[in-house]
Amino acid sequence: MSFEIFFTSKLPENRKKSLAIIKYSRSISHDSGILSTGLQEYNGNEIFEVWNTDENVFYENINDFDIYKSDNYLFGSRIIDMNKSYEDNKIKIINAYNNLFEITKKEKMEIVKIWHFIPELLSKYDNDKTNYSLLCESREVVYNSYFNDFNFPAATAIGIKGKKILIYFFAGRFSKYKAIENKRQVSSYLYPQEIFKEKPMFSRAVSFDNPGSGVRKIFISGTASIKGYKSMHSLDLKEQLNEALKNYGTFINLNNNSSNISRIYITNIKDEDKLWIQQKLEKVFGIDQFIVVKGDICRKELIIEVEGVSDEKHKI
Repeated sequence: MSFEIFFTSKLPENRKKSLAIIKYSRSISHDSGILSTGLQEYNGNEIFEVWNTDENVFYENINDFDIYKSDNYLFGSRIIDMNKSYEDNKIKIINAYNNLFEITKKEKMEIVKIWHFIPELLSKYDNDKTNYSLLCESREVVYNSYFNDFNFPAATAIGIKGKKILIYFFAGRFSKYKAIENKRQVSSYLYPQEIFKEKPMFSRAVSFDNPGSGVRKIFISGTASIKGYKSMHSLDLKEQLNEALKNYGTFINLNNNSSNISRIYITNIKDEDKLWIQQKLEKVFGIDQFIVVKGDICRKELIIEVEGVSDEKHKI
């Protein structure tokens, strides 16, 4: 058994083995088996991200999560309506996380990665906390109940427009599962409070065996221009991309790596930088192996973040 992820401008005709079909558009929705993220491709193109497996996939709704499940893999998503109350939103996220863990526990699966797309990520409530604080605080409550170590799932958290939160996750049954940290960075859950008062509890990457295929996969969390725990190259897009790629490159070798699929989130690109960014990413990742989308990063001085998935045979 195995799975692959790829980008396409056309929907697959046969979706019986599609674990997920993700659409990049401004709105958040789940309709006819297509999950729209609230993230728009930077040039306005309609792009789909398809997750295919060699197993038949079945749908069901469990605890308000839309679940696509095969014998060994599971992809789940949930859309949460936000309101103006920090505490109310915190309860909603905690409930969603608890349901997520209950689903995977029942299926005897391990969570590889969780994605979060959150409106106005750095906007502050009356208590002076942001929506990123909200996520970290809610997640910590749940993780304190489920983890006795630091083997957290990988994660990405990106700011979007609108009033809905999208959370989705990938899980599976694996004989080998490993949480990995980045030697260039302080683990996020060990950041000093001067960076975040609430702990961002996630692993920098997670690797696992792809049973039956002889291939191990690695899912890399969103990585930005951070060295140690400090932001580097404030608001400098080109230098931040170079720094983020150094972090990304601690996990895998990108030379001739056709298995790598990446997303690049950028807050803003100046017109004069667009060609440089495109050429740089094509050189690093290869044509059709990445997508650039609009999104906000968890620190105001950071404007770009990179995440991805690859076969681990390309590991450094």
